[in-house]
Amino acid sequence: MRIRILFCLLCFQAYLFGQNSYVFNRFSTADGLNTNKVKCVWQDSTGFLWVGTEVGIQRFDGRKFISYVGPENYQLPPSIGVDQILDAGNGNLWLLQGGQIGKFNTVDFHYTTVPIRSYGSIPPRSEFKLYIDSKKQVFLCASKYGLLWYDAKSNAFVESNLPIKIPRGWGVSSLYEDKLSGEYWICSEQGLAVYISSKDEVFHRLNNPDNIPLLNNKDISNSGDFIKDKNGTWWITYWDYNPHKEHPVLLHYDPKLNQFLADTLRNHSATKKYTVLRQILETSNGQIWIGGENSLLSYDNDLQGFYQHFKANPLEFDIKCNQARHLFEDREGNIWLSTENGLFVMNPNQKDVYSLVVIDGLGLDSPVNAILETKTKENWIGTWGKGILFYDQKFNKLEGNPYTGLGTDSFKLYTSIWDLQQHSESGNVWSACQGGRLAVFDANTKKALHWLHPPAFKNSTVRQLKEDQHGNLWFGTQSGRLIKWKKNDPIDDNHFEEIHNFNTIIYRLYVDLQGRLWVGTHKQGVYVLDVDTNEILFHFNTEFNDSYGIMDNTISDIQQYNDSIFFVGAEALNILNINTSEVKKITSYEGLYGSRVLQLMMDREGIVWMITSNGLSSYNYDKNIISSYNNLHGVIYAEKTYSAKWMMQNGEIWFGGEDVVFGFSPEKLNFKQKPPKVNITDFKLFNTYMPLDSIMAQKEIVFNHYQNSFTFYFSALSFSQQRKLQYYYRIPGVNKDWVKAERDMAATYTTMPSGKYTFQVKCMNLQGLEPDEITSIDFRIRPPFYRTWWFIALILLTGMGMAYFIYRLKVNRILAVENLRIKVARDLHDDMGSTLSTINILSSMAKSKMNSDTVTSSNYLTKITDNSQRMMEAMDDIVWSIKPDNDNMHRVIARMREYATGILEAKNIEFDFQVEDKINDLKPDMEARRDLFLIFKEAINNIAKYSHARRAEVHITIMDKWLQMQIMDNGIGFDIEKVDNGNGLDNMVKRASKMKGKLKIDSNPDLGTEICLNVPVR
Repeated sequence: MRIRILFCLLCFQAYLFGQNSYVFNRFSTADGLNTNKVKCVWQDSTGFLWVGTEVGIQRFDGRKFISYVGPENYQLPPSIGVDQILDAGNGNLWLLQGGQIGKFNTVDFHYTTVPIRSYGSIPPRSEFKLYIDSKKQVFLCASKYGLLWYDAKSNAFVESNLPIKIPRGWGVSSLYEDKLSGEYWICSEQGLAVYISSKDEVFHRLNNPDNIPLLNNKDISNSGDFIKDKNGTWWITYWDYNPHKEHPVLLHYDPKLNQFLADTLRNHSATKKYTVLRQILETSNGQIWIGGENSLLSYDNDLQGFYQHFKANPLEFDIKCNQARHLFEDREGNIWLSTENGLFVMNPNQKDVYSLVVIDGLGLDSPVNAILETKTKENWIGTWGKGILFYDQKFNKLEGNPYTGLGTDSFKLYTSIWDLQQHSESGNVWSACQGGRLAVFDANTKKALHWLHPPAFKNSTVRQLKEDQHGNLWFGTQSGRLIKWKKNDPIDDNHFEEIHNFNTIIYRLYVDLQGRLWVGTHKQGVYVLDVDTNEILFHFNTEFNDSYGIMDNTISDIQQYNDSIFFVGAEALNILNINTSEVKKITSYEGLYGSRVLQLMMDREGIVWMITSNGLSSYNYDKNIISSYNNLHGVIYAEKTYSAKWMMQNGEIWFGGEDVVFGFSPEKLNFKQKPPKVNITDFKLFNTYMPLDSIMAQKEIVFNHYQNSFTFYFSALSFSQQRKLQYYYRIPGVNKDWVKAERDMAATYTTMPSGKYTFQVKCMNLQGLEPDEITSIDFRIRPPFYRTWWFIALILLTGMGMAYFIYRLKVNRILAVENLRIKVARDLHDDMGSTLSTINILSSMAKSKMNSDTVTSSNYLTKITDNSQRMMEAMDDIVWSIKPDNDNMHRVIARMREYATGILEAKNIEFDFQVEDKINDLKPDMEARRDLFLIFKEAINNIAKYSHARRAEVHITIMDKWLQMQIMDNGIGFDIEKVDNGNGLDNMVKRASKMKGKLKIDSNPDLGTEICLNVPVR
């Protein structure tokens, strides 16, 4: 059936052939629009739909609307009406908002105002309109002023250096470029003009040297829009100011024939409502649409004229508004209509679904119970209460009344039909009716052959009628009786045999490919019978239960997939393996569109089509893909068609229900072409949406380690196929396989570890076809600082440094001990060895002189005594310096004080010893401590031996990290230049130098001596 048929029930309840009744689908604030006052629509290069409303701009991805408004400091578009949206290139959009024009960058959400710099003042009532030609030149039309264009250098709309000419003093309502000829048609309140670029001249009614016929029409005084269609003909709208019939006019002009065509509104009389024709749109298939106030017109080839879609009493899927403000066709051929009552969309090319209203009244109790296409391709529709309705192949109504002569009671019973079946051999049509009645009709004459009331039915309603492979007829009743009529038996009341009584309602009879009869019952599951022996082969009952006992085993329909797999409709779609008795359930959790499967039908490609509580769905068993269909696909009555079904000889599937039937060609509704590439539509970090376009502009998205919970939203941006696609996503290394997306089309990942990842998403249609390209995003989660390479390297280096430091400490300790041993050995050798050698020599000499020279011998012994004393003192100094208890300045000062007191008091020399308190905090090493003491000791010894002093002073202080030791006396002094320094003074200088200090000796005869030592300290 190639003609799309729609019968619409009007308010006077009559049948009407719906030639131009398109399905208009409405989006409103309930769907996410920020207001129902919509002004314009635009589709960007990615496929997103941008919607301009009276309170700002929104983006639509087929599932949800996102608003882009905010305070001025956010640099977002102002929250005022958006009159026009156009592409500005590089991810930018032109936004016309009243008298303000700006660019909106969809990548970083930055909005910038573009000034209008006109020579004169633009009248306040001037209406603006943007136009972009084939050269990407942007023009601004001002209806009561003139024309400006966008100058990229000054980033403003200016009048200077206009690429085209307009008549002097004319305002411009709109522009149209003829891309083939290079002509620009100028619509104005002053009339119609054309700029011919090859001549660089503009022509109008007062300047028409080429005698262009259209310009000579004096009636065109206020033109609104102009287009040239694919056939080369011109369409023009203007306002006729004739006081007797003031109204809008649409002209259709053929320039080749130089004549106006008849299929226009030129002679259309004035309407009751004020009407304005604002926009002419030619669709991709060449259809003309016109929108305006109180007007939405589409050209119909069958009518050879225009059809008005605004109706006084619109039906459910008619358009309900008063203003078609803007018409826009997207890439799939959908037409989007911006109105004061929401955003509407329809597809004029949608010819996949055929709908028929067959009952003159809505809301009846399932009046359509049976659909039958006879062998002669007539369509019989069995209703509950109105008998059989007859239609030809194109569903044109046929005459026929087979119920003539029936009494009132019998008429009610025989016209309450539950099922129809044409017998394969005789060709007669059997009708299952209310109250245990059956009727048999001649398919050609539509006359009744038999009115039956078999006693085997016990007056129980016959709900199901099915013929088996042998030609026998089986009947299922409301009371649960399964009745059989053999094909060779006479057709009378006494030749019907009860085979089984299931004591529950029989909802469905089905004969499988093996010839077995399946009986679907109320709350008792399904029985499978051998039609030859009448034996019950299987009873599947508990298999349809679940662990919670929710499923009630009420079977509504059955379809066979192959020898072992059967689809069973119930509270879920049950996939039964008859060999193993295993059942797999497809519920709303797995994507089933509805809470109950009411009807099933298998098409020629093995796709099962379902009527659920929510409408029409399909299921591809091989691909495990569920798709749903709604008014966006032209399916408007599916939720009502839960009681009748039929597959036509041409493969079309028809369902029936309350007061309608609808059918479709599965091959057309399936969209066998590859689906479009999936787009990432939104990204949410924790619970905050992030600017997606700026994120997508990055080659690799980088997150901190604590930013590890996020959600990707995606869509194929196909407004026609949206619900026919199944989405899958994964992150290799995280997901083992592709994950089937839920209805919200989102992938959520929480507490992701650090590392590099790639998020991938794809879609698949009912045939299992996928896009040519899988959408992927590379992102990286930074590790915490303690897991970064540099931190780990720093830790390793620190560990190695500490190990080396410990090693060096051990080595230094060993070396220190070794050095100490060497030093002690050296000191013992230097101090003790030489002294012992001297003692040895003196003792030998004293011994040799003991008898001969006692005086000399006595002197030698005295020297031995002195050397022994010095050796003991030196030994004491060595032992004291290496003793750990003396590793502090407090002990050094105490030893100095003790030594000086003992030496100087013996010489009756007054002694003053002053030490600054901070000296005690110093901790010099053993060498410095010993050298300091020996310098002090040498100085004290010199005072005691040579100074003849009466008083001595010692001052030890710290100044600027220098230890200063001053030793002074008031003795006889000496001349430093003449004195022989000897070993004592030289040793003092050497020890000071060893301590990296400075030793200064200041002495003069009779003026005493001062020794000053400066040593650096830490």
